[in-house]
Amino acid sequence: MAEYIYVDGLAFGQRGLKSIFEKYGPTKRTYPDYECGFHSNQEQGKSYYQLIYNQVTWIGNAEEGYIAELVLFDPEGEMKWTYFREIEFSGKSTQSEVEQFFGKQAKPIRFHGRDEADLFSLGGRFTNADDGFFFLFKEEKLIEFHYWSPC
Repeated sequence: MAEYIYVDGLAFGQRGLKSIFEKYGPTKRTYPDYECGFHSNQEQGKSYYQLIYNQVTWIGNAEEGYIAELVLFDPEGEMKWTYFREIEFSGKSTQSEVEQFFGKQAKPIRFHGRDEADLFSLGGRFTNADDGFFFLFKEEKLIEFHYWSPC
């Protein structure tokens, strides 16, 4: 499924930095501080980097490529998450539209370090994979997309 996802017009998985830099410009690489998971420098024994932009954070390295780890949707609907030619989600998308597409209901969620009490999450796994994703909603609107890997 991940091979059919596009974020802001770019493939969810990028083999290199060229397309990312062409779209957003170069940025400083930062090390993720993950204790475990697919992008943990310590657990995997190799270096991973985050490329942090205003609305999207890419994570990866030259060997494995980069994926969209975090997408922040704007209320105007400029930032888009697209699955093949079936559906396009943006900050204008409602929680019920996303629920309908995935065939399941979002559930309340609390985030460590965030004060919002009215957040809802809807997640899933990529086909034949251990990693996955979740969408985050506030006041019935799509606000974020997160990639996750198991610890």
